[in-house]
Amino acid sequence: MKPFFSVLVFTLLPTCCFANPPTTAAPETKPPAYRLIHSRTGKEMTLAQVADELAARDVVYFGELHDNVAGHQVYAELAKLLADRRPDFVLSMEMFERDVQGVVNDYLRGRIDEVAFLKHSRPWKDYARDYRPLVELTRERKLDVIAGNLPRPVAGKVASKDGSTSPFLPRATTAPLDRYWELFGEAMKGHPGADGAVERMYRAQCAKDDAMAEGIADYLATNPHRQPLVIHCNGNFHSDYGLGTAARLAQRAPLAQAAIVSMIAVPDVAKADVTNDRKRAHYLLIVTAPQKTPAPAKPPVKAGEKKLPETKPKG
Repeated sequence: MKPFFSVLVFTLLPTCCFANPPTTAAPETKPPAYRLIHSRTGKEMTLAQVADELAARDVVYFGELHDNVAGHQVYAELAKLLADRRPDFVLSMEMFERDVQGVVNDYLRGRIDEVAFLKHSRPWKDYARDYRPLVELTRERKLDVIAGNLPRPVAGKVASKDGSTSPFLPRATTAPLDRYWELFGEAMKGHPGADGAVERMYRAQCAKDDAMAEGIADYLATNPHRQPLVIHCNGNFHSDYGLGTAARLAQRAPLAQAAIVSMIAVPDVAKADVTNDRKRAHYLLIVTAPQKTPAPAKPPVKAGEKKLPETKPKG
C-alpha cells in the first residue's frame, strides 16, 4: 500500500496547485500618437512605407500646422527616412525668407556658428523645437536649404495700395480669382484687419507662393546634372488640394513628380474620420490637436467696486 499512496500524492498535487490559475490582466493598449493615411485608398500606412513611396518623387510637400509639436516630430523622422533613401536632397522652407539665403548658406558651410546664424536669419518662434532638426540634418549631410519665403516687409508692401518693386519679389506673380481665392476668402472670414483688404492680402499670399515655387524651380534648373529630392516645408494651406505653392511649381516645372502630405489635428487620433479630407493631399498625417490653455479666471468684483471696461490688444 505504501507505494500506491506515494504515487497517489504525486498525481494529486499538481491538480491542486493549478485548480485556480492566477488571472493575468490584459495589456494596456496605448492610443496611437499619429496615423498616416493613403488618401486614394484610405489605407493606413507606416512611416517607413510612406517614405518608400515618397522617395520615388521629385518634390515632397510637408504641409504642416505651425503650432503642432507632434506633427513636427513626425516630419523630422520622415525627413531622416527620406534622406537615407535619397541622399541627394534639398530642404526648401517657408520659415526662412529670401533675403537671408546668404546667412543660411554660411551656416550650412561652417563659415558662421549657430549663434550668428540665429541672430541674422530671423528664425521663426520655436525654431529650436520644430525646425532645427531639419536644418541640422541638412547641415550634417552638407546639403542645401532654400530660404523660400518672401520677406515680410515686402509681402506687406504687396498687400498695400502702393505695391512693391523689391528685388526679392518673384519674377512673375499672379492672383487669379480661382478656387484658391475662394478658400482664402473663407479662411480670412473674421480675421482681424481683413475687412476691405482681403484681395490685397490674397495678392501677398500668391506672391509668397510664387516666390517659394520659383526658388525650387530655379534650384532644379541650375542643377541639371543632379536629380535631388526636394522637401518643401510650408503651412498646409500653401499646398492643400495641389493649390498655392504646389500649383505654381507645377507651372514652372511641369515634369516634376510631386507628392503632398497634409497635417490634420483632431481631438482623438484613433477615432478620426478623415473621409472629407482625402482630397486635400496624397497622404494625410493625423495628429492630436494641442489642448487650449483656459484663460485665467477673473477676480470677482467686490460690492461697491466699479467693473473696469475690457480692452482688446491691438493687432
